Amino acid sequence: MTYYLFVFFAGIALSIGLIEIWLGFARKKFKTDFLFGIFALSAGIYYLCLGVQLPNFKLLSFFAVSMFALFPWYYAMELGFVKKSVLWLITGLCAGYFIVVLLDLSGLVVNFVYVFSYSVYVLTTLYCLVGLANIRNRSSFAFYPFLIVSLYYTIFIMEEMAFNYYGMQLPWRRGLNFNYLDLFPMIIILNKFVLIIRDQWNKGALERTLSYYRENLNLVLHRADKLMVVLDPKGEITYANPAFYELIEQNKELKNTPLLSFLPKQDQNQFIDKVINGQEEKGDLMTVHATAEGTRTIAWSFIRLDDQDEANQLPNIYLFGSDITKVLQTESQLQQAYNDLKLLKNKLEAENIQLRSATDAQTDLSERKLLGQSPIFRYVLNRVEDVASLDIPVLLEGETGVGKELFANAIHENSHRRHKPFIKINCAAIPGELLESELFGYEKGAFTGAEKTKLGVFELADSGTLFLDEIGELPLPLQPKLLRAIQENEIKRLGAEKNVQIDVRLIAATNRNLLDEVEQGRFRSDFYYRINVFPITVPSLRQRKEDIPLLVEFFVDAFNKKYSKDVRQVSESLMDELKNYSWPGNVRQLRNVIERAVITSSETLLKLAAALPKVKGTESISTNEYAIDTQNVKTLEEFERDHITRVLNQCKWKISGKASASEILDLPPSTLRSKMKKLGILTRIN
Repeated sequence: MTYYLFVFFAGIALSIGLIEIWLGFARKKFKTDFLFGIFALSAGIYYLCLGVQLPNFKLLSFFAVSMFALFPWYYAMELGFVKKSVLWLITGLCAGYFIVVLLDLSGLVVNFVYVFSYSVYVLTTLYCLVGLANIRNRSSFAFYPFLIVSLYYTIFIMEEMAFNYYGMQLPWRRGLNFNYLDLFPMIIILNKFVLIIRDQWNKGALERTLSYYRENLNLVLHRADKLMVVLDPKGEITYANPAFYELIEQNKELKNTPLLSFLPKQDQNQFIDKVINGQEEKGDLMTVHATAEGTRTIAWSFIRLDDQDEANQLPNIYLFGSDITKVLQTESQLQQAYNDLKLLKNKLEAENIQLRSATDAQTDLSERKLLGQSPIFRYVLNRVEDVASLDIPVLLEGETGVGKELFANAIHENSHRRHKPFIKINCAAIPGELLESELFGYEKGAFTGAEKTKLGVFELADSGTLFLDEIGELPLPLQPKLLRAIQENEIKRLGAEKNVQIDVRLIAATNRNLLDEVEQGRFRSDFYYRINVFPITVPSLRQRKEDIPLLVEFFVDAFNKKYSKDVRQVSESLMDELKNYSWPGNVRQLRNVIERAVITSSETLLKLAAALPKVKGTESISTNEYAIDTQNVKTLEEFERDHITRVLNQCKWKISGKASASEILDLPPSTLRSKMKKLGILTRIN
């Protein structure tokens, strides 16, 4: 019965051995399979020898020694605990044992047989136990079968040694007619069989998992609107999702078709250099495709995988594409809109410049230019140039009508703030109770009628220049607030809780002597010294009489354009009269005189509308109708009647229209008629 069992074991061992050797050759990287196959074949032949009762002890010993030499190697590779020095030592001891048996030297050196065999037993036992102790994953399925094998080997090796030396034996040894070590190879084979079942079970579970994810991945790739193409190293398609088929408008199978055949010619060289022949692991490129729906631009990203199987060459270039046609169109539209907006902006700026130029030509050009060649005037211009680039307060002093606002504007236009606002406010033109709100602004609900928040001139002039004309008229209670705004660069609107930071360059102007005002207590000294950092005194017209011809010529040209006149000549006598006049109203008075003269001149020669007003303290006494006769003082009504009558005579009694009395007097025709009726002028006409 025992022999039949050995033959059965031999059949199992030989079958498994042949299968494992075939797997070892098929999977060249798995040396464990090949090694176990040889072990199983050795065990099968060993069991076959026992089953047929082969008398050749040396042959039986060879296969037994082979099993004991191969077992530690298989054990070490399976558990990942390889100590080659110990393994080669065990192999050497097994070889020594077989040499002793082969040469039949047991009678002479019987002790060496035991030395070799017991050394193999002890070293193998220790190696198995140490290997189990050092296994990394003790919860793995392979740990427990090898633990059983190790315990089996250890127990029965100890029993074998005790029996050989002391005659001690376990109870079942008496009932068996074979050595327990004869079962050891079968235990190893059964252990391997358990591991194979375990592997097959795991393989099935893994294949089911992979199948699940493969199906889901295929579903995602088929439904995605992104393009995906897989290429082999030659650039031939191995996979393409439906989105790519839709792009190239093809229905036939594309496998093993070069992708280049679907790319535009202008993109093929780039694709070859970057994707097929390139060395970069990943990159990007763009291609343009002509379709029935129009041109489509595709942005590609590719990944290169260099893993290759020796038997099958796997695809290793993965391309992912996105249709960015609409994005580029949107970008183009935005760029076009930006260009149109920029063009419109430039056009509006040009129109604004033209409008300003036209306004300058049609209105008061004298308020926009500084004209003069006299030394004193040039000196003032130099002072303006010196201070323009500095962010310090400037105080412009001078008589009324000398053009202080023009100098303030010149300072602003020559500063680094010239592209920022230039805000001007006349402190004398606004009532004191309203001036604070004009300067600092107010919050909604700060007072009755404050229906919305209003910014003051300080905030409007932020980053620019603020021109305060007639600063001498500023109410005394308001001066400390203005001083704080200048010093701290912050203001507080009326009704506000928080301060507002500002960056304003201040220019002030006055026709008063502010030092006298300080001495009389009408102007704060600290405020005066704060705004008087760089004073500039603008000269009066009588101080620069050599500039009068230049100014006259400029005003004549300006008002010729305004009133469509053709005055081109000024007599020498008239020019001398203008130069010798003292001009208490300065440039403003000269402008008004020339304007009236241009209006009333009917020829190309300039003629004054009336004699220049007499100025007290001058030697020349004119018969000017504006001079007051102290002997016969007229009432205001009489003076107004005479003045209107005189203007009507000059205009040949033309009340409305161009160059009419209403235009000269700056009155609506209806108002002029009412005044004429009230003063009895219409009665005279009748």
